[in-house]
Amino acid sequence: MAGGAEYLDVGHVVQFYGHEEELADRVAGYLLEALRGEGVAVVVATPAHRQAFEERLAQAGTDPAAAARDGTYLALDASDTIRALMTGGRLDRDAFGRVVGGLIRRAEQRAAKGAGEGSRSVRAYGEMVAVLWDAGLVNAAVQLEEMWDELGLRHAFSLFCGYPARSVSDGHPEAFAEVCRLHRSVVGGWPSPAGPGATRTFAFSSDAPAAARHFAVGAVRRLGAAELAADTALVVTELAANAIVHAHTGFTVDLAAGPEVLRISVRDASPLPPGAGLPAAPLHGLGAVNTLASHWGVEPLGHCGKSVWVELSR
Repeated sequence: MAGGAEYLDVGHVVQFYGHEEELADRVAGYLLEALRGEGVAVVVATPAHRQAFEERLAQAGTDPAAAARDGTYLALDASDTIRALMTGGRLDRDAFGRVVGGLIRRAEQRAAKGAGEGSRSVRAYGEMVAVLWDAGLVNAAVQLEEMWDELGLRHAFSLFCGYPARSVSDGHPEAFAEVCRLHRSVVGGWPSPAGPGATRTFAFSSDAPAAARHFAVGAVRRLGAAELAADTALVVTELAANAIVHAHTGFTVDLAAGPEVLRISVRDASPLPPGAGLPAAPLHGLGAVNTLASHWGVEPLGHCGKSVWVELSR
C-alpha cells in the first residue's frame, strides 16, 4: 500500500489521479490511519471504489465490516448521496447540512469515544464532486467543494477529494483553477499528456533533486528512451532544484514518452506571479535546459502553483 497519508491530514486536499490503483492505495492508507488511531473513517464513493478501499484495508489487517458495525467506518454511495442533496435539479445547502453534515457529526461523536478529539480523529474521503464533474455539472462540483469548506469551519475533520485526471484536464480551466483554490494542497500526480509515462511526487527536501534525477533516468529507460537519459537527468535536476531553492515546496515529476518527443514537467506549489516568466541565463540553470530542449515553457496553475515543461526530441 502506497504511503503519503501524512500529506493528507492537513485539512482539505485533492488528488488528480491517473490510475485506479494509485487512488485506491492512497485512500486506503489515509483511512487506515484513522482506523488504527481509534478515529473514524468516512467514505462517500462509488461502489467500485468502496470495494477497492475495503479490500486494501482488509489486507492491511483491519476488518471494514466490523468497523462499520461499531461506527468507526461510515460509508455512503456517491450517486445516491448526490440525489439526496438535490432539490429541483440543484444542490440544496440545507440538504447538504442534514445529510453530509449529519454524517460528519456522527463521526465526531464516535471519535470522541476513542483516542481523542481533533482533526486527526475523523478522516473523510469524498468523490461526489468527481461524479458531478463527469456528469457535466462542473459548477455544481465547485459549489459542493465550497459546502465542504464551510462544513470544515464548523467541524474538525480532514477531507480528501479525488478526481480522475482525464476529467479535469479536458476543458473548464476556470472551474479547475477554482477547485485548486478551494483545497489546501494537491497530492500525487497531475494530468499528463497521453502515452506511456511515469509520475512521482517528492517532498520538500535537500535530497529531493537527486532522488528525482534517479527516478527520471530509470523511468526513461523503462519507457524506451534510454538515449535521452543524460539530457533527462540534467533537465530534471535543474527543474527540481528550482522547486526546492526558489519555490520552497515539494514537487511532482511527470514524464510522457511520445513517438517523437519526451515531455518532462515538474510541478511545484508556488504560484507564478501574474505576467512573470522564468529567465533562462546562458550556460547554466534554465539556460542549459533551453539549449537541450526543442520546446519548453511554464504553465500557471492558479492557486495550485505552476508547471515547468520541457520537450526533448527523440
